[in-house]
Amino acid sequence: MMNTHVVPCPACQTPLNVPPSASGRRARCPACGDRFIIPTRTDLMDDTVSGWIEQDVGDIYEDRDRAADESHASQVMPALKQEPKPEEAEQPAGETIVGVPFDQQMEAPRPKAETPRPRPTIKPARRPVDDDEDSNKYPRNLRTDPKSPHLVILKCGSAGVRFAFDAKWLSHEGFRTSMPTRCAYSGAADRTKLIARPMVFADRARGVKTTAAEISSNHDIRSLADADARKIMQMMGTMEGLPSPFLYPMPYYISTRYANKTIHCMTRDRPSGGITAEVVIPDAVCALEWLSRVNGVCGPEYQMLEYDTSLLHGDKFQELSEVCRGRIQSWCKLRPHEVFHAYLNDADFGRLDEGLAGVIVTDQRVVYCKYHHRGQVRLDEEGAKVVAKPGGRFYSLTLHLGEDRSKMCKILNADVPKLKSAISKDAAIEVVVIQA
Repeated sequence: MMNTHVVPCPACQTPLNVPPSASGRRARCPACGDRFIIPTRTDLMDDTVSGWIEQDVGDIYEDRDRAADESHASQVMPALKQEPKPEEAEQPAGETIVGVPFDQQMEAPRPKAETPRPRPTIKPARRPVDDDEDSNKYPRNLRTDPKSPHLVILKCGSAGVRFAFDAKWLSHEGFRTSMPTRCAYSGAADRTKLIARPMVFADRARGVKTTAAEISSNHDIRSLADADARKIMQMMGTMEGLPSPFLYPMPYYISTRYANKTIHCMTRDRPSGGITAEVVIPDAVCALEWLSRVNGVCGPEYQMLEYDTSLLHGDKFQELSEVCRGRIQSWCKLRPHEVFHAYLNDADFGRLDEGLAGVIVTDQRVVYCKYHHRGQVRLDEEGAKVVAKPGGRFYSLTLHLGEDRSKMCKILNADVPKLKSAISKDAAIEVVVIQA
């Protein structure tokens, strides 16, 4: 048997054995017929926890989190890495490698010329899955590869994203440090307002009826300071009353505003042996970032989840560019069930800066941001007014709440009618336009 390494098929995720010397050449998956370029071992480890474990650099994401917090225009969602299509990419020299399934022994490869088969396409869902409806569009097979963890998406709906993974990975320090340092309920990333809380699988408690909140209350870390995820795990210790591997804490983060909440964690036994752990992450941005850290961003799960989470806020939000959506999410975190109606860019910011400042209108509120001027008002706020004062090619907006006045931002003259039409006619808030 020759030396090999494992490459997942990008179309069906079947683990395939390929010789290390084949990196950069074309391969064909015997399971689905998909043809793809074999990545190098370094490329395979770039964005996944398996590579992170092997290289023992678990603190790399902690550094990225801090850098993102300090950047005013940081993009919230990881960019989707897209491989060039076969007809667009320069084809490497050499014949096509036929991958061998991971559970089979691999002998010396025997290249074989074949007629190319059409690449299977993965169609994203047309709508997100309801909370009480199972999804069958995501790859549902739970991989039990002893070398790398893997997240399976069970549901995507307004209540959040439900993931499943092999519970054995809770005993591995690398996997337990994979959660992004942002609130699992709101996506907020301000470390000074975050609490580190362990995932608690209370249904595995030994002989004692207890709740996740009761167990986690003794292990919360309420001052993160500069501690990284591994240090936080050490501070948490182990959770008494839970069997291995559930006694080992896997930190997730929650803002002080949601301090009374815990994410839903449960387990189920697999008929073939082993235990599956299930976790619900309420915030779509946090869920998507966790998926990218564990599975990477090249698989079908990431593309489909990114599409589905964007649909939770309506088609108009999806129409904005990915960069603009990411910037908006840094100052206006959309809530579950909240439908996006309009974004009006600040008149002092050009097209390249869209998303950094302006006004957001949803079915629930009006949110504004310009530098340190940030705030919001509910549409049902009695007596609230948005006053638009002309200033040449733009209107200056001011929020009136009783005797209080708050500067909002500037919008172009043409955007004033858009602001008025985006606000529901049944809303209590009023838009007052002062004539020049």
